Amino acid sequence: MLPRCEGCKSAWIREIECENGMRISGKFKPSPLEFLSEEDHEFVILFLRARGNLKELERYTGEGYFALRGKLEKILKKMNLEPLVKEQDVGKEEIFDLVKRGKISVDEALNILKGEGEER
Repeated sequence: MLPRCEGCKSAWIREIECENGMRISGKFKPSPLEFLSEEDHEFVILFLRARGNLKELERYTGEGYFALRGKLEKILKKMNLEPLVKEQDVGKEEIFDLVKRGKISVDEALNILKGEGEER
């Protein structure tokens, strides 16, 4: 993860140096991906390999849909990106169905319904 300037909080880079000591000076703006941890990078790669389908990613990783969605939301925040579309609230029927299929626990469902779920 690249640091931000402690003084101005800028993400701009003025100089890049490789392992062999070669330096390039200029004004460079890093990709938002540069601010992610290695774990976040791995998640983004898996997300892309699943073609953006969280349900498919759920099947592959064994993690719950809401946990995966929560990870994605945290990554968007780290990258300082807003979702293209505001997400609508999950319907009660969908939550009950997820409990019935064993995808989330009753406690997770109650937290979601109360609006206190960590993954929301």
